[in-house]
This record gives sequence, structure tokens and C-alpha cells, in this order.
Amino acid sequence: MQPGLPKLPFCATYGQVTEKPHIPTRRPRRATRMLALTLISALPLAAAPFRLLAIGDSLSEEYRFEAPFSAPDSDIFVANTMNWVELINTLRPAEFTMGNYEPSLGNYLDFRNAGYELNYGIPGYKAETWVELLYDPGFLSLEYLTRLELTGDLDSVDAVIIFVGGNDLSLTDGDAENDEIRVSIGSIHDYVRDNAPANLPIIVATVPDIGATPAEKLSDPTAAALARERVATLNANIIADFGSRPDTHIARIDRITTRISDQVPFQINGTDFEYEPDPQNPPLHIFCKDGFHPSTGNQALIANEILMAINSFAPTPISLFTNREILADILDQNPDQPLLDYLNGAGDDGDTLPPLLEFLLGKNPATADEPFAFTPDGTASYRPSLDALRFADLNLLQSETLTNDWIPVPPGNLQTLPNGTVKIIPSAQKLFYKFEAIPKP
Repeated sequence: MQPGLPKLPFCATYGQVTEKPHIPTRRPRRATRMLALTLISALPLAAAPFRLLAIGDSLSEEYRFEAPFSAPDSDIFVANTMNWVELINTLRPAEFTMGNYEPSLGNYLDFRNAGYELNYGIPGYKAETWVELLYDPGFLSLEYLTRLELTGDLDSVDAVIIFVGGNDLSLTDGDAENDEIRVSIGSIHDYVRDNAPANLPIIVATVPDIGATPAEKLSDPTAAALARERVATLNANIIADFGSRPDTHIARIDRITTRISDQVPFQINGTDFEYEPDPQNPPLHIFCKDGFHPSTGNQALIANEILMAINSFAPTPISLFTNREILADILDQNPDQPLLDYLNGAGDDGDTLPPLLEFLLGKNPATADEPFAFTPDGTASYRPSLDALRFADLNLLQSETLTNDWIPVPPGNLQTLPNGTVKIIPSAQKLFYKFEAIPKP
């Protein structure tokens, strides 16, 4: 919560703690020392951070070194956006690492140049370019030195992610041309499998749909729909191909670009994000100022897709970024702003409904309202606000006695009408209903 903002009327349950009186006892000093040593030796050792190596392009290269699009126009040398590599390494250091970090350009004698030692993200690289680097690099070239270092690192990591294809993608060519991306990813996959320890997990990222970006979005609706279908076909083939290979896992990056296309306006927990780019790279924008590269909030969602792929096989799961963490800790925004905006200027309307419930039900905060509408046949209904439901969950409970027998209304007793109204069909002669409103994490 930012300073100066009111506390919100969210409900919480408090448990009572009973403190037992302390009864001192005397133990022989030697026995006490032996007990302490036993307890210390029994403590589990902390798990080492998960080590990931990335084979990628500008979506993986640290944004700190991509100032042409990652920095504001007012200060072109200082990036104010971060990508998934920087976010996970910075915010999950005890759980995840991509090796040592070199802050200055020129610290590596290969295409990495700077940044995390296990991050081989090369801006502008296509999947087919990576195939050339791995299989025919040319002696003592930057390609050769990059392959040499990358191959040597394969022995020291817990997994490899292949995150390429966005630079190869064509929105106007046919499926056969785009399927060459899958073939190239297969060649990269084969190289890693042939040069890495047996059974090393490999993560293959689906290809982000560049047609969802302002820079590449097609103006003709028919052409745009066809392009989207082509990208969906490519990703379906990638999932089918690599999802069936041993020790290979899929990071569904395509889910993010699909969400950008379908959710207008794009929201995280009810907080709106702007689609069109801005020269200053403000935090609540989907894309950086070039209209092509995902901005920080979008990159946090990409990070979660990668972490979910890792967690599908890692012995110790890595914590995902919650929506509230993305908004508050990463973007420095108030995650409760949608509710605060709703309450701005509203007084006490006298209906005793909690403000959060009124928000979720789409009621006027300045007017006394009833949460339910009743009909003579004994049914009740309510109409939630779909936009507000992105901020919090609304659950409906029922009871026959108004005591402690509250249970969720069975799904079969709820009927959603075309206009969004939810009709409640009673399952008993006499019932009481109440709402449970819970802000999303």
C-alpha cells in the first residue's frame, strides 16, 4: 500500500495464540551441548539455486544492454524496463541463477558481451542463425567462440531453454515456411542433446505471435485473422513435436500473446495496461517504446510461463510472480487502485454492503442497493461486474440455519444468463445466501 492511501475494508480471520508458561529446567552442561550439536546436524541444507542456460534472441538479452528500445527517450542510456532474465535473477536469487553477472560491455569475448554468463541471448538472431552458429560457426570467429563457451557450460546447468523464432516468423507466408522454425528448433535441440549430459532437461518455448504487437499488427482484419491462425498452427506443431520428446518441456509463451490479442484492454488484476507504445516506457504499458518488445509487466508474465515449465520437473519449485507482486514490487503501482478508483468520491450510501462487494456487483457506491434480485417463484439472481472480477473473486455461499453450515452453492444450482446475470436455483425449501469477496493474489 502506498503512503497516504486508506486501508481497504478487506476481511481477515485471526487465530488466538495461547502462550504456555515457561518452566525452567536444569540439564547437565555436557548433555545440553550434545543436544545442540544434534539439532544443528539435523538441519537440512539449503537447496542450490536452479541453474538455467538460455539460447535466445533479444527477448532474452538483458534489457539493460538494449537501450535503443528499453530506455526512455529522456534518458536513452538508462533502461527503465526489465526482461524475464533480469526479473527472475534479481527477485528469486535464492531459487534461480543464470551464473555470474558481468555489468560492463566487453567482459565476454563472444556474443554475450556482458550480462549473466549462462544467458546466450543474441539480439536479431533467428532460429536458423542459431543452427548456423552451432553447426558451422567458422574457425575462431565470434560464432565459434560463442559455441565453444556455450558447449562448455552445458555440463554445469540444470536445464537449457531454447527461446527463439520471433525473428523468423512471417505473418504473410504459408504454414510450410513458418514450419521451418520448428525444424530449426529441432536442430538446436539435437545439438544440446548430443553435447549435454544424458537426460538434461530441455525447455522449448513456443513462438510469440508478433502479430499481437503494435509494430507488426496487420491492419486488414481478414489478413490478421489468417496470420494468427498460421502462428497457432506453428505452435501446435511445436507442442506436439517437442512435447513428445524425452526430457523436453514446453514454455507456453504463446499464451501471453493470445491474451494480449483477446483481452482488450489488457489487465493484470483489474489494472489496465496501455497497448500503444510511449517514448518514456511508462510502467503500465504492454510494450516498450518500439512497439515490438514486451515491457516489464509483460515480461513478468513470460517469466511465469518459463518458471511453470521448470517447476514441471525441478525437485524444488521456484516461486512464481503473483499479480500483486508484479504490480506493487516490480512496477511500483498500487494493486488496489481499481477499487480505490471506484470508491473515489463515494460517501456512505447506507446499504451496509462492504465496498469491495459493491465493486464486484457493479453497484453505485453512492446509492443504496440490494445485492440480490428476487422473483415470486423463489429464485434469486445477481449480476457481477466482469471487469471487477479481474480484481477479486466472488464466491456465493448458502446455509439452511445461518450458523456454521455455510457451503458453496453447487455449480448445478447456478445458471449464467446471456447478459451476465447469475440465476440461483434453490436446492432446499429455506436457504440463506451470502457472498465471499477475496482480492486476487
